[in-house]
Amino acid sequence: MADTLMGVTETSAAALANISNMAQLYLQQASKLIPTVSDFSNLAVKGSSSIKLPRSGGFTVGAKGENTAVDAQALTYAADTISLDQHRVIQFLLEDIADEQAMISVVQDSLMKAAADMAFDIDKLIKAEFDNASAAAPDHVIQYTDAVNEDIELADILAMRKLLIDQNIDPRQCFIGVGSAQEKNMLGIDNMISAEKYGSNSPILNGEIGQIYGMKVIVSNVFNTTSSYAWHPSSVGFAFQQGVRTQSLYDLANLATRYSLDYLAGFEVLDSGKRVVKIEETP
Repeated sequence: MADTLMGVTETSAAALANISNMAQLYLQQASKLIPTVSDFSNLAVKGSSSIKLPRSGGFTVGAKGENTAVDAQALTYAADTISLDQHRVIQFLLEDIADEQAMISVVQDSLMKAAADMAFDIDKLIKAEFDNASAAAPDHVIQYTDAVNEDIELADILAMRKLLIDQNIDPRQCFIGVGSAQEKNMLGIDNMISAEKYGSNSPILNGEIGQIYGMKVIVSNVFNTTSSYAWHPSSVGFAFQQGVRTQSLYDLANLATRYSLDYLAGFEVLDSGKRVVKIEETP
């Protein structure tokens, strides 16, 4: 019986699957906002186009009087819906000669850069949901104390913190997000604890520069020069129905290989935007 060789043809599918797993892991590590919001990917099953997340109010504790019946109460339920409508993709075409003559692994380098760009794109989609902070009373879209320079200061942090506490949210579980232009202002606040002072036992998130009143501060370029945010992880929900998928197809006319990375997901602000606060120049 002749030997049977197992070559590239037989293993290419496994190689692509491995690259997809690496790209998904790299994407999650490169994202600054994914760890700060709620992941409902386990509910995004095949065949569904959206996810409904039920929520309800609470009960009112009363006093029982002697010989007096107690009134029964009922919970009223509503639902937040995450539409799985974000099919995002990056493709590139690599000529054989470029791949052969490059001093680095162009394919691997390109795929990892594509995954990093997808991570930034996901952060932008999450930030877009922060922009849906509630404008209903009490207004969660407020103005900077310094209305002239729009520099974030301690009074702004305390105002955002109060709005979250009023929603029965523990601010120690919350995050503050600022852009690079506001980073120097944050670091200049006396109550700010720089991340390098945490100690070796405290994990530091990607983009985290420190804490103020227990709230972790994240710096990212998805935040513009004037708007800053504070949020609880339950403020925004996301779900991947399909994680990062890597595919390739040879293009004979160009003597090149087309590579494609795509994912299918959904993002939604939760609880009517009452778990996030946006502070800006003109609310």
